[in-house]
Amino acid sequence: MGLLPCLRRGSDRWWLPQTERSTDAIGHLLLMDRRNGNVSNPPLDRAVEERVCQALLNDPAYFIFVALSYPIPGPIELNQLVTWHAHNITGQIATGDAFLGAPTITPTMEKRWRKLTDHFRTIPNSRWMEDAALWLEVTGPKVSNTWQEQWPLLRITSEPFANKSAESTNHSLLQELARSVQHQKSLESAFDAKLHHEKLAAIKQLAYGLSHEINNPLANISTRAEQLQRGETDSNRTATLQRIIDQVYRAHEMIADLMFYANPPKPEQQRCLPGELLTEVSDSFEEESARQAIQIQISVESSTEDALTLEIAADATMVKEAFRALIRNAIDAIGCQGSIVLTMQNDPEGVSISIADSGPGLSDHAQKHAFDPYFSGREAGRGLGLGLCRAYRIARLHGGDVSLSGGPSGCIATLWLPLSQNC
Repeated sequence: MGLLPCLRRGSDRWWLPQTERSTDAIGHLLLMDRRNGNVSNPPLDRAVEERVCQALLNDPAYFIFVALSYPIPGPIELNQLVTWHAHNITGQIATGDAFLGAPTITPTMEKRWRKLTDHFRTIPNSRWMEDAALWLEVTGPKVSNTWQEQWPLLRITSEPFANKSAESTNHSLLQELARSVQHQKSLESAFDAKLHHEKLAAIKQLAYGLSHEINNPLANISTRAEQLQRGETDSNRTATLQRIIDQVYRAHEMIADLMFYANPPKPEQQRCLPGELLTEVSDSFEEESARQAIQIQISVESSTEDALTLEIAADATMVKEAFRALIRNAIDAIGCQGSIVLTMQNDPEGVSISIADSGPGLSDHAQKHAFDPYFSGREAGRGLGLGLCRAYRIARLHGGDVSLSGGPSGCIATLWLPLSQNC
């Protein structure tokens, strides 16, 4: 059992129990509101109106909640109240303080609610509002006579739809909820795709601008530094000029990486062995990893020992770049003294290469944005911020994917590449 949105008068608040019957009725109203979209005060669906009326006439707490939510004092017909309730319940539930400060339901409250329900079954619906204060005072202060005098007077001449059964359409709520969730997922997927497309377009425009506006000054700086270096005899000044040249090339590489992400070349596919490419890239880090006391090893599961010799169709240069970016990310995450395990396994549709490191892992925020250009979960100055997104871009160009997993004790980056039908 839950609680309905609070009823307020001044600083006082009261809470009424939410039963299965009221939950069902409100659920149908919310779905109807969703279907109607931006239509203002649409007519009620007849089946939903019947369901809500039946719920009101059989659930005293729900009846009192709807009646006391109605803002205009004076007489009102039940069908008018239902129409008003249908057009306003979404806002009542969605408001920020609808459940703010709600009390914890205790066995004592439940016992009092059961007794009130039994009592209200012995009196006609037209008299329910006379004793409504008894329900409110279970969870709130005493109700003033002034407020009670302003309560609406409900006119119930008969019990509409009394012979109708709402149970026959119970399946429709689940079906509509399922369709609503499906529709929501479809909208989210379309929004994500559009957002990704627009982000790529913006990055592409930025990359072109940077390439034109920054590469030319960088070339002038590099040329001038090299000229000064050729005639320099002071070793300290020579080293300083070399650092300038190195940083110029680093900046140029950053722009080139951004251009690659925004507008990559078409892969030149050829037959290659990803196992051999992985071994080659891993060996290139041997000296650096030894200096930092990081052990890199390649592991193949016993059930997939043919993974190292599996042949695929791919751009070997690009695949090696992706491997290099993922291993580089693992090394930077560890810093020193740790281990990296490269695992290969194949499936009927492709090959997976996992790079597991013993670093600090990724936060939820970092895992969500790790493939965004220039996002870095590390301190400023470490990495270009394009390694992971470059690997992701290469994987997508080949019809594959890159994913990240793991928690605070490490991270696993998995690159999946599809097999070629010709291999």
